[in-house]
Amino acid sequence: MRRLYFLSFAILLSTATSCDLFDDSPCGVKETLDIYLLGSSIVDSTTGLYYSYMDGGDRVFQYSQLVENACSQEHVKVESRVALLDESTTGIGARTIVSWLFLFEENIPMSKSGSDLKGNGEAGLKQAFGEDPAWFVPTLEVYFPTKGSYGADTAFLKANVISVEMMAKYRKH
Repeated sequence: MRRLYFLSFAILLSTATSCDLFDDSPCGVKETLDIYLLGSSIVDSTTGLYYSYMDGGDRVFQYSQLVENACSQEHVKVESRVALLDESTTGIGARTIVSWLFLFEENIPMSKSGSDLKGNGEAGLKQAFGEDPAWFVPTLEVYFPTKGSYGADTAFLKANVISVEMMAKYRKH
């Protein structure tokens, strides 16, 4: 009988710890910023998430959003993915950048895995914000040599990129 009580207690304890019942974080609730764009929405300028610019001979398509009132006591964890048409798609690169307080940024490398470009990393905000509420801007950029015009570059992107996704996991202040 004691064995049954011990086993029940062990199962309850492992379940409780995996469900964050003993969360002693000084921060608020967990939040996730999820930018997921599929198909033609990857170049939809009405969302406020999309921007395009030239960097030398490369066209850069940029996806970002400002996150405010974040807790500076825990790192922001970012995962990015660019789904390419297939494994043979070449000539397209991607990068993820987390910037904060205008002067700081963390570059997160992305590498090809099958037909995806993937990357994940984290950024610490405490040094810049101390105990105050923090803000940061996670940014995913897809780039390739320009095809000659914005229209041709947009058509190339739509033909070769299926979706873009970036998740930033953080806690509220």
